[in-house]
This record gives sequence, C-alpha cells and structure tokens, in this order.
Amino acid sequence: MEITRRTLFGAGAAAGAGLLLAPVITSTASAAVPTGVTPFTEQLPTLAELGVIDATGGGSATIEMVNATHQFHSAMAATPTFAYRGGTVSQNYLGPVIVAKQGVPFDLTVVNSLGAHPLASAIDYNFAGTVAADATGPRASVHLHGGNTSPGNDGDPTDTFVTGASKTYHYGNTQEAAGLWYHDHALGITRLNVFAGLAGGYLVRNGDDPGDGTTGLPPAPFEEPLVIQDRMFNSDGTFLYPPNENPGTAGRPWAPEFFGDVATVNGKAWPNLNVARGKYRFRVYNGSNARFYNLNLKSAGQANTFFQIGSDGGLLNAPVPLRTLLLGPGERADIVIDFAGLKPGAKVVLTNDARVPFPDGPRGVRRGGSPLPEIMQFSVTSAPGWTAPLPVTLRAVPIAPLATAARPVAAIRTMTMVENLNALGSPLMALLNNRTFEAPGATTTVGANSLEQWDLVNTTVDAHPIHLHFTQFQVLNRQKFDSAGYLAANYGPQPLAPDGGSFPPPAVASFLRGGPQAPPANERGWKDTVVAMPGEVTRIVVPFGANAAGSVTAFQTSFTGPYVWHCHILEHEDNDMMQRYVID
Repeated sequence: MEITRRTLFGAGAAAGAGLLLAPVITSTASAAVPTGVTPFTEQLPTLAELGVIDATGGGSATIEMVNATHQFHSAMAATPTFAYRGGTVSQNYLGPVIVAKQGVPFDLTVVNSLGAHPLASAIDYNFAGTVAADATGPRASVHLHGGNTSPGNDGDPTDTFVTGASKTYHYGNTQEAAGLWYHDHALGITRLNVFAGLAGGYLVRNGDDPGDGTTGLPPAPFEEPLVIQDRMFNSDGTFLYPPNENPGTAGRPWAPEFFGDVATVNGKAWPNLNVARGKYRFRVYNGSNARFYNLNLKSAGQANTFFQIGSDGGLLNAPVPLRTLLLGPGERADIVIDFAGLKPGAKVVLTNDARVPFPDGPRGVRRGGSPLPEIMQFSVTSAPGWTAPLPVTLRAVPIAPLATAARPVAAIRTMTMVENLNALGSPLMALLNNRTFEAPGATTTVGANSLEQWDLVNTTVDAHPIHLHFTQFQVLNRQKFDSAGYLAANYGPQPLAPDGGSFPPPAVASFLRGGPQAPPANERGWKDTVVAMPGEVTRIVVPFGANAAGSVTAFQTSFTGPYVWHCHILEHEDNDMMQRYVID
C-alpha cells in the first residue's frame, strides 16, 4: 500500500500554509522476503572477515572497486554487487576497514574497475552529473565521511573518475580518534553506488583510544564494526530498488526514499554474533539510504542498558547510559554492551522501532509502513570476555563548548530544508534553501578559521540527517517553530518552484515557539551529521578551521576551498538536497 501527500496537500494549499502532514512511501512495495530467509542463522562477518588495512604506520595502500557476487543469506541466490577490494581478504561487498593513527598521514589509491551497474535500471538521467556510461562503467568519487581533508582529497561529488582510471587520496589523519567511514559520492548516483556495496569503515586511533585495551576500552577481538543497512531482493537474489510510484511521476526512476524489508549487518541478513561473557565495543554505522534506526537491546522481552562512548567525531567526555539509540543515515555511534551478567545460552536481540519516513510514518504495513523490528542477535557463550571496568572519563582533554561569551560566533546563518511537490502532492525533489545544487549564486562563503552558528530550519514533514564535509561541529540546541507560517512567508504555498524565495533565507526568530532544548548527553560530542527534526530549528556551532576563533576543535588542519553540505538521505542528496560552501 502506498501513502502519498495528495489528500492533505489540498487542505494545506487552500489554507495558504504549504504545510504537509502525511509522509510518503514509494520504495517499499511489492517484494516478499525470499523464501527460506530466516533471522539469526547467518554469522556476523567480524572485523577480521571484513578485512583490514593497517595504516597506523602511514605509507600507502591500494583498493580496487570491482563487480562481485555476494550471498547475503545461505537461503538466497548470490547477488551481483560492487565492492572495495583490498587489505587482508577479498571483499565481495562493502570494503576493508582502514585503521589509521592521528598525525600519521596515509595515501589511498582507488582504482575504478567497475562494469555493469547492478542497479542500472534505477539510474535517473534527469539528475545533474549522470551520463549513459554510468550503466556500464559508473563514475566514482570516494568521500572520507568525517575526515579533515583538503578539497582535492575530500571526495567531492563532482570530482569523479571513470572505469579504467584511478585516484590517490591523501589523508593527513589530523584529527582525534573516531569512527569515520568512506563511501561513494558520485553526483547523481551516490544512492545506487552505495546501495550496491561501495562503503567501508575507517578508524582513527590516538592516545585516548589506542585500541589495545590499555585505557580500559575493549580491544580486539571484543571491538567490532556493525554496518547496518536495509535492502530488498528479487527472488533470483538480485537487488530490488522499486521505482517511483507517486501520482504524476511516471517514467521517473528516482523515488523519494528507499526502505528495504531485509536488515543486513556487515553484509549478512539478520546475522547472529556469538559473544563471550564480557564487554564488547561496537562501532555502529547507519549505512542505509534513508532509514532511521531507533535501536534497543531486548533479552527475554526486557530492555537492556548499554553505554555510548563516542559520536561521529570521537569519544565523549564520559560514557552515557542508554536504553535506546537513534541514528539517522550517515551517523555513527561508538557503544559498549556488557554481556557478563547473562547466562550462557542467553539471546539478546538488537531491535528497532523507528517509523519510516521518520519520525511520523505509519507503523503498520497495511497503512503503507515498512517496519524493520529486528536487526541482529547476540548469543552468549560460556567463554570469559573482557571484564575491565568501563573508564569513568574517556578523554585526557574534555570537550569544551566552541562558542562562549568570550568567543562568540562570527555569523548566524539561516539554512532551510524545503520539499518541492507537484500539483498532485507528490515529491519531486528536496532542497536546501530551496536551491538546486547547480543554481547560480547559491554558494555560501565562510571565513577561514571562522566560527559560525547555523540554524537548520526544517520546513518539511520528515527528519533530515544534515552532513557537513570537512568539519566536526557541536549541537547547540533545538527549538520548535511555526513551520507553515515560515514556509508561506518565504516560499509561498505548495507546489513550490525550485530556486524561488529569498536567498539567504530570512531569520526564523518571529516564528519560534517555546524555548530551546539542549541536546541529549550522547549528542554533546563532535558531530559531522545531525538529525534535523521536522518543525524544529536545529542549531549547530561550526568551526571552519582548526583555530576557529581560538576554539579547541577536533581537528588540527585548516584548508580553504570548496566543500559541500547535504542531507544524508541518499535519495535526497542525489535530487537535489546538496549545496556548496566555500572556505575563503
């Protein structure tokens, strides 16, 4: 069943508000989970099985982007995929985990050997950047997500290279220990290249987090990545990526969001991990195209407490106890789960209750929802595990606020999220500041080593994970606002024309409601991706250099030049929720 915005669009437009109240789901239809695919019968691929490139000593390495076939479940036929191949094993999906060290530079050469695209039928040639050759030898651009990189090494969406070519990326690793990741970023086909398998983990180590257990954090083999993705498959094992089925969108392969019916972790469907009786450190990545996860741990029907010790850009000041963990696409969390108190044979299930689209999509399948309630299982063995106490403090130098009375921001910018509909209420694209990526005059220029406050104003009905390249920022607060009033005042009623309204957008102050709310404890670390909720202003403090107004930042190198910021819902990013900013 499909739910569109048609019905409520009419009422919103008639009121002159442009407020949309119902979510849209367009890429969940028509596939049943392949016969015989049962949860928790596959073993989770561990770090050793994913493969590792040890870059802690610097130097260089080469990975190759290849076509492959990968079996997500033993009951499924092999799936044509892409992979980053290199390191200690031969990957058929995703890529090796690169382990680097702060202050030790490393060069990564990536060779494009890609052939026929497993998702060629979903390429939308209406998008900027797409070319016919993407179906048979797609362009690629490797972005180190969260990396403190120069523009030429950032993996800009326009800095692509074709089949038969290669590019060498220089990573200075001039930032704190963190769980970064690398993934494809080619303009117009990011959602499809990542879907097919072009993603991998990138860990930075330092004295706070050497990875050897000396600081009390669980070391290998008690530290594992969890790359969570939702996927959908045809009966022959091939990927299924349903086309747009909304009214008035005939012939457009692009769909507003993709929500799959199979949970995969590290490339296996609903896997199990056998765990010793002790603590495990999991580097959790939301690698899905559009799905948010609200993760819980359930054993014998009861919720379990775990600890978050790090966010996107590094360790928190202290462990934060949690019962649930919300992650938008592109976000990461560094968590510790303690299985020591459980008996051998106990089962713990990682569950999810986030609606799609998030946060107010329908819960039930019959109403058009696409719930994915179970992600993976942990099975407790009798083996002894890591039982050292979790450190009370995690950092030698605590994170301090970037902006203070003595160190004010140089500018406060209003940045909006806007959805463009057709006359039937179907989404045509999502935009930042209501500007397409290639719109003239839409670039934001910021000063080198400046400190700014960005007010992210979400006028849409969905949450958007907003990612800024180059920098690590801090979440200041969130505040509700009159979304309908602000949208109508600046952009007019739906359907909105792209590239209309004021740029830069006007301040939202006169539309604010209630008071600002501080971020939760687990969001008070370094971030490069933040969830902007609908009907809220999400304020972030952003350093555009290592010495931004004298602040102590998470990175040590400043650069000038062009970068991008965008929504990390990959369908939105491709069409066309991405903007350029330039550090000058």
